Amino acid sequence: MAIRKQSTLKSADARKHPRYSAPEGTLVIVSPGSDKEWTVQAIDISAGGMAFIYRGSPDDLDKSGVLKILAKNAELENITFDTVSDIQAPQAADSSIPLRRRGVKFKWMGEMKTKDLQAFMKHCCT
Repeated sequence: MAIRKQSTLKSADARKHPRYSAPEGTLVIVSPGSDKEWTVQAIDISAGGMAFIYRGSPDDLDKSGVLKILAKNAELENITFDTVSDIQAPQAADSSIPLRRRGVKFKWMGEMKTKDLQAFMKHCCT
């Protein structure tokens, strides 16, 4: 009888950091590098990234790279990110201007900003 070795591959759904639902009213301000800003609704957040819903074209946010997260009695500024995914939100199929769901991965923040993010999530998401 052969002994099977357990696979060391992670499933596609495995996350490095647990995600938490963003509390109702948590907003994200995305700065595309000009004087224009987008205020969008946060969906979820983790130590590694977050997701938010916005209305418009993916091209509208492609130049973005900095965001601010606002929740009740909490704020986190100057978070740099890379876009991981950008898909049409399922509930937006009937809309003339579709809603989109963008997933972003936070770039390296340094120790202080990482602690600020952890405190933000503890304050807002637990």
